[in-house]
Amino acid sequence: MLNHIGTQIITTKKLTLRRFTVDDSKDAFEKWTSSYDSRFWEPMHKIIEETEQMINEYVKNYDNADWYMWAVIYENELIGLVCGNEINEDIKSICIGYCITKSCWSKGIATEASKALIEYFFDIGFNRVFSYHNPLNPSSGRVMQKCGMIAEGKIRGGSMFAGEICDCLQYSILKSDIN
Repeated sequence: MLNHIGTQIITTKKLTLRRFTVDDSKDAFEKWTSSYDSRFWEPMHKIIEETEQMINEYVKNYDNADWYMWAVIYENELIGLVCGNEINEDIKSICIGYCITKSCWSKGIATEASKALIEYFFDIGFNRVFSYHNPLNPSSGRVMQKCGMIAEGKIRGGSMFAGEICDCLQYSILKSDIN
């Protein structure tokens, strides 16, 4: 049985993962309006109201125990997000995703945040954590590998990234892989 506890604060060596607040909208808009930064995540927001609407939806969903969406804070600055979604209660499976602003790439941040989520989800009863990435973004696959995930294969036309249908490469880790 899964013991959903929702989005709780997670602290790692370099990061604080916390709930978004409506006050994050301006920082998020400024960080993620680069088409380069958001090209594998959401379509780029053109006006701040789009970001405000997205953050307001996140905040409303925190009332749900099975809503997992964190703001990534590094050196006291909002630099991205990590999340858990695509929950399958029957097989105790959850997908993790991450989006970190380009100025913070290659610092181990996505790996550190993802490892923290994997531990969090195993602790609350999930058996399988998976993720997938656009083949045009091999760096994301390296994050998954560094987290101990095993490549499962290519899913043709299996995802939507930044509003486009594309192939994806999927990885996973089972609780038994680390015990």
